[in-house]
Amino acid sequence: MNRAPLRRATVRRLALAVAVPAVASLVLSGCTGGGDEQESDDQTPEDVLAEAKTLLDETSGITLRMSTPDDPGTDYLSEATGTIVADPAAFKGQISGRVAGFPGSDIGVVSVDGSVYIDVPLQGWTDEYAPADFCAPDPATLLDPDSGVSSILTAAEDVEAGEAQRNEDDASVVITPYTGTVPGGSMRTILPCAADEDVEATFEVDDDGYLRTVEMTGSFFESADPITYTIAIEEYDVSEEITAPE
Repeated sequence: MNRAPLRRATVRRLALAVAVPAVASLVLSGCTGGGDEQESDDQTPEDVLAEAKTLLDETSGITLRMSTPDDPGTDYLSEATGTIVADPAAFKGQISGRVAGFPGSDIGVVSVDGSVYIDVPLQGWTDEYAPADFCAPDPATLLDPDSGVSSILTAAEDVEAGEAQRNEDDASVVITPYTGTVPGGSMRTILPCAADEDVEATFEVDDDGYLRTVEMTGSFFESADPITYTIAIEEYDVSEEITAPE
């Protein structure tokens, strides 16, 4: 009896038994997109903001710009730019705004060892003024995990994700906005005169999980109209030695 056809048929069946499950496995893997992508899809908006907080808390320093186009009709901080380092906490930069009814722009500020020095026009550097006198924070504390910018990321409530879009300045970066409300008590860690009411906030997070901007709208000064502040983080992992002015 010729058994060659039978042996060939048996070999083909064995080959199919091995190949079919392997092909099916590859097809299913392609459909799910891999483990990492699936985990990303499972992130809630709160998870994204918590991760952004961790990245901000872990950085050595940042450069940032905090500004508002609005005028609340009282003394206020209109803009602050500069560098903040985390350890030891320090700030060096410039501020603009209105104090005692008089406008001032590009005024030098240095904060080190818990003291804030302001380069007052016609007077020079002095530490006799406290930022709270102007309803402003000590800028060196803005990287503090408990009372700085990152603290409002996890204090935000009713957070919803918006539509991702390409960054206007760098098309390779994808930005996703997250909107929510921040209780006034939590906001006062950044803006000490904020009213005891919810603040509308939008957090923009890039595709690497880093916070890029925070836009906050609320009553930040006593007996003043609501305004919108924007905090833009321009650079992470900055290192700089900041000392008190001489």
